Amino acid sequence: EVCQGFLNVTETLFVGTLSSYEAALEPFVPDADMKVAGTQLKKLVDTLPEKAKESILKLMVHSFLP
Repeated sequence: EVCQGFLNVTETLFVGTLSSYEAALEPFVPDADMKVAGTQLKKLVDTLPEKAKESILKLMVHSFLP
């Protein structure tokens, strides 16, 4: 079984705003370095074409949903 919080983080990584992604990470209590790395990751993901983001999200999240 996959943690719903992790799925939420993954989904907001691909379809959310930077602030919604940061908020989704908060329950995991990231340290300062983790927050910087997460911001960098989100900025990189945001440069992907929409179709690529949709396909990755489908693979990583939607395949785990009932």
